[in-house]
Amino acid sequence: MTRYFAVAILLIGGVLTSGSMAADSIRVSTDFPGGSATVVEIDQKTATIEIQPNVLVDRGWPCWWFLRIDGLTTGQTVTLKVSANPKPYRAKSVLSASWMQPDRAVYSNDESDRSSWRQTGKCQREGEVATYQFEASSATMWVAWGVPFLPSDAERLLDVVSHRLPGSERFELARTRGGRPVPGIRIGGGTADKPARFGIWVQARQHAWESGGSWVGRGFIDWASSDDADAVALREIATIHYVPIMDVDCVSIGAGGKDATPRDHNRDWSDEPVYPEVAAAQKLICRLDQARRFDVFLDLHNPGPNEQRPYFFGPDNLNELPALQQQNHARWLAIAQEEIAGPLPLLKEYMFATYVKTEEERGRMSANWVRNHTSPHVLSTTLETAWNTPHSQPDGYSAVGRQLAQTVFRYLTGRTREAQP
Repeated sequence: MTRYFAVAILLIGGVLTSGSMAADSIRVSTDFPGGSATVVEIDQKTATIEIQPNVLVDRGWPCWWFLRIDGLTTGQTVTLKVSANPKPYRAKSVLSASWMQPDRAVYSNDESDRSSWRQTGKCQREGEVATYQFEASSATMWVAWGVPFLPSDAERLLDVVSHRLPGSERFELARTRGGRPVPGIRIGGGTADKPARFGIWVQARQHAWESGGSWVGRGFIDWASSDDADAVALREIATIHYVPIMDVDCVSIGAGGKDATPRDHNRDWSDEPVYPEVAAAQKLICRLDQARRFDVFLDLHNPGPNEQRPYFFGPDNLNELPALQQQNHARWLAIAQEEIAGPLPLLKEYMFATYVKTEEERGRMSANWVRNHTSPHVLSTTLETAWNTPHSQPDGYSAVGRQLAQTVFRYLTGRTREAQP
């Protein structure tokens, strides 16, 4: 009995030891909203993890990555190596590594606390591989291409705004093709005695990987719903519709969204949209315009990796537009140059989407569709906010959003819907 007891103790000890070793080994997971990564290799001794963005065929660019790392030792250095996934994301298209290799990744020991996310140091590039390092502050760490903004973040933000402004109205723009809600909020509108004259539509994330767009939108609605005197005045003269995430499906599954099949959200503004949320936005915008309660459309995006300052896309045919639209675009840009001054200062000129080669495709871009289907006075534009800078974090993005809202206020204050001589 004694011998059997001793053997049993050894076996139990072996199981416990084996289990402890397994519990301490480094593991990577992406089975959570927004998660995405394909693990190439894990070196347990050096805490080096090699990944590629996950390819979800026909769901857009495989540039977004977001993973949880378990089994770390507090204080150890974690090395993350990121390379392009060689698999095509549609037809024979393979994405360039530059889109998935920011100069600085972000990491946190608390996924739910967005204020805890920090940038790594600048990555080291060797060939097609970018290497990031950070120190583990707990056994579990989260690391991502950029600070995530998920549907749960959108819901929390809208809860804050609706409690701050009891007169606001939450709405569901549509249900996605995947059955997920696309939430938004309506604020302002003046009073019953003096209803608001102007209308504003702000939306973000028609391309799911561009998380910075949602952070800019957060800064916009946070200021617009605040007790700042100008924000209060804006709500008195304008009704604001705000949608924090348009492509909720791709954001939820960690897909890029851009260049999806048959097309992405920003190319879906046609007479027969693929996406229910695009169709719903078109109907609501047209209804507002027909009621003469629509003046500004803002679509929030992130640009290419080498573009270091925010900019607006102007109409390709700006010099051919009616005098009123030319005046409005000139006035808008002049105000925005003064307001969007830093830490991410605005470029001084409009950029133009010359890479879009056909008139048919240009007509399916959201800002162009709105411009072509609403009244001549409507200012419709896209803001691209740089994502590959030290300031491309929630604070920097939110500053741009706040300055964008202040631009809208100045633009609408005292303006007319008629051309000036």
